[in-house]
Amino acid sequence: MILLLEKEIDLKNSKILYDNELTEAEIAKNWDIGRGKWHINDGWLEGAHPENSGGLIYTKQSFNCNVIMEFEGRTVPPSDHDLNFVWCAEGWDEKTNDSGKGYIAGLGGWYENKTGIEHYPECVTQSLTSAFKLESGRTYKIQAGSIDGHCFIIVDGNLIIEVYDPNPIDYSKYGKVGFGVYASHIQFRNLKVYEPNWRVRNQAY
Repeated sequence: MILLLEKEIDLKNSKILYDNELTEAEIAKNWDIGRGKWHINDGWLEGAHPENSGGLIYTKQSFNCNVIMEFEGRTVPPSDHDLNFVWCAEGWDEKTNDSGKGYIAGLGGWYENKTGIEHYPECVTQSLTSAFKLESGRTYKIQAGSIDGHCFIIVDGNLIIEVYDPNPIDYSKYGKVGFGVYASHIQFRNLKVYEPNWRVRNQAY
């Protein structure tokens, strides 16, 4: 179970929307690269982008519902920052040469090893914490997503951050998921995307 403020998510009984092995053939067929160098390395989807900007890769498929991403991720030493991921995403915006609308989240980012979530590109809803520190080269199991704008990140079973977006992204329009680098070098594997099975959780003292 994933326990959030006033919500309980039964991941075991949630609908699996994506569970494909990340191979070169899978990436070529079902993913779009916005920017960065992306390839498969020993079973890991590896991304690198040395410039001071974001490089992202997105599913071609849109998941037009509440979603949870579950995957393993790590940086490739000496890279020690910006292990990033996105959901409720529009994809790459060719006009701005940047990520389109979506929730962009990450570990070890925002220049000071912070973990957070932002409603991109406006970044009006932006929640960051320094309580979790990314360690270079360490493999993490990450679960992240949102339920009607209630966004969260869980790392190795621990809830790191949750935030309510007062202006939730419309998942009926923006439903892609993906991964990102920002002047970093990272790896991902074992991606699953769920439509969460959840219920209201009554809490009281």
